Amino acid sequence: MNTKNTIVSGLAAVAGLSLMACSSLTGMGPAGGSPGGGVSNEPTTTFKCIQADRGWATVAERGNAVSKNPLFTWNSEEFGDNWTPENRCYEVTRRLNVFVGKNGGRLSNLSLTPGQVNGLTVVCVVNQQSSCTNDSLLFTLSQKNAATPRTAIAKITDFSKGKANASPVDENGYPQYFPLQDLVNFSPEEGF
Repeated sequence: MNTKNTIVSGLAAVAGLSLMACSSLTGMGPAGGSPGGGVSNEPTTTFKCIQADRGWATVAERGNAVSKNPLFTWNSEEFGDNWTPENRCYEVTRRLNVFVGKNGGRLSNLSLTPGQVNGLTVVCVVNQQSSCTNDSLLFTLSQKNAATPRTAIAKITDFSKGKANASPVDENGYPQYFPLQDLVNFSPEEGF
């Protein structure tokens, strides 16, 4: 078995990424141009849910190129039949496309941050330094990861950069905001 595939399939179990509830997002689908017809030098990014070797994964796309490292993997069955790994993958991917689409297809100024929505510990996509709301909800953390949400997001960040075995750090050592652009900042050999 490929080491990278082992890391990919194991990350969801370690990070315990889980989606529990739908948010009330409406509107845009996959990202297009800039809002208001403006032009941006930043390439348009969209997200895609794919079936990986041992589960489902959310990957970033720019043009015809797809990132080699997934942003998220979805393997956990802990939230039952309504939120299978496939369902979570498609819903989180849809939400990412809505958030990035509302930002003109750009990742700049968007961050992942932990927060509380409806009494649950969640990960949200926010613009600048705002906080989590039902409208910015990306996914719900498992009970295990809810105790250290910034650590869970840091593991996602490390994984998306190919550093799956980064050393543990005290929860207080991690930032509150994790720039989305850093998670999908592709290296030249990946075609971006």
